[in-house]
Amino acid sequence: MIFLILGVLTLLYLFHLFYWKRRNLPPGPLPLPLLGNLHLFTEDVKPGYKLWEKLRSQYGPVYTFWMSSLPMVLVTDWKLIKQHFIKDGANFVGRPEFPINMEIRKGPYGIIDSFGNRWVQQRRYAIHILRDFGLGKNLMEEKVLSEVVAMIDRLKGMKDDVDMQSIFDASVGSIINNLMFGYRFDESNMHEFLELKKRMNKHFKMAAEPMAGLVGMYPWLGNFPFFKPYKTVIVDNWTSMLKMFREQAEEKLATIDYDSDEYSDYVEAFLKERKKHEHEEGYGGFEMEQLDSVCFDLWVAGMETTSNTLYWSLLYVLLNPKVLERVYEELDTKIGSDRIITTTDRPNLNYINATINETQRLANLLPMNLPHATSADVVIAGYSIPKDTVIIPQISSVMYDPEIFPEPYEFRPERFLESDGSLKKVEEFVPFSIGKRQCLGEGLARMELFLFFSNLFNKFHIQFHESNPCPSVKKEMGITMKAAGYRVTMKERY
Repeated sequence: MIFLILGVLTLLYLFHLFYWKRRNLPPGPLPLPLLGNLHLFTEDVKPGYKLWEKLRSQYGPVYTFWMSSLPMVLVTDWKLIKQHFIKDGANFVGRPEFPINMEIRKGPYGIIDSFGNRWVQQRRYAIHILRDFGLGKNLMEEKVLSEVVAMIDRLKGMKDDVDMQSIFDASVGSIINNLMFGYRFDESNMHEFLELKKRMNKHFKMAAEPMAGLVGMYPWLGNFPFFKPYKTVIVDNWTSMLKMFREQAEEKLATIDYDSDEYSDYVEAFLKERKKHEHEEGYGGFEMEQLDSVCFDLWVAGMETTSNTLYWSLLYVLLNPKVLERVYEELDTKIGSDRIITTTDRPNLNYINATINETQRLANLLPMNLPHATSADVVIAGYSIPKDTVIIPQISSVMYDPEIFPEPYEFRPERFLESDGSLKKVEEFVPFSIGKRQCLGEGLARMELFLFFSNLFNKFHIQFHESNPCPSVKKEMGITMKAAGYRVTMKERY
């Protein structure tokens, strides 16, 4: 009798696994118990681009991938992404609640992980404050250019055997830290930055591992020896960063002047807004936990992607001598001096803009875009997808689509130029994602990329250091894709 019961339970489980839980979803690979499809991340397909291409060829432009027990619908066709996430964007503004995130953040706080009224409120507030600080105006450009000048001055004293990743990290990190906390990084506090960066690197690298994805869905697995290192790295580094942000916020709390409506940084602005809501439940959405997570979101997103893109841009340009030659030629023709380049020069530097665009496309920093959740029942490509389903506009597949970008793994800035040399608008070029959850810092990031890139090459002749004459372009696995380390030498041009 026991064997009969076990046999029936086994059949019911297999029926549920192979059919029932998948019946209303787009096709996709068979999920394994507990793992889902995480086992497909073998070493030869990491960091994931090849896997997504393979699944698209097998199952079509809309398919289901199981992150452990969580089904995620990936939409890889540009026309479908445009039709739904852009034109019908209000139906795709949700966010899934990953258990590990909720455990660390203590709830769906911040901007990246929040949803519903909190997300609307906090995104709107963040945009409002960033605009007050000059986003899209000359004031913001001045802040960026001050770091560009500081970077140039620092490089003038180095010249040989330079690690530009650390230079970019500190420069871009100072911009976002100044916006968040009111100060930049220099010799007096560089140790603080290095500690933040060290923890961020560990977090981003470990969190991208398949086993970390499993721990993310089942945090209790971290109690077992095999899984414990994954959870320890993720939790310790994330919570340590949140703690560091909280300590700075509490320092401001001790000295803040509530009688003044002025504020010098984001944290001060948030704390003054929080004071206005102190008699409301949960401070009207301005809890300290919310501030912790917003600091994490803006600091990490504001530094990681821009710094890495600049590092990739230098690598790609130096590996392509003809591109390097055209960059210098355009600078000599259009600028012709060692003056600081500003955003007013942008319309005259089409080839440099095209080179930055091509870097963003080819670097393709997020192999899997951030997951959304449907906020209503939707139909995509004939598939009925219910409300609260995790869904991803897979823009990495779009930017490597050979029908849109022929020979997509080749570095060709000309893709973004018209025959007359003017800059071409390519709607499928969407490095900052799309829809209503598009990156709110896109304007700042575009400004930083242009000003750092153009001024760096205008000031210096750059080449690879003799220790690495031809570095690899293989991507290092992580939440965002890093280039392997390389060194350069520099010589002033004027």
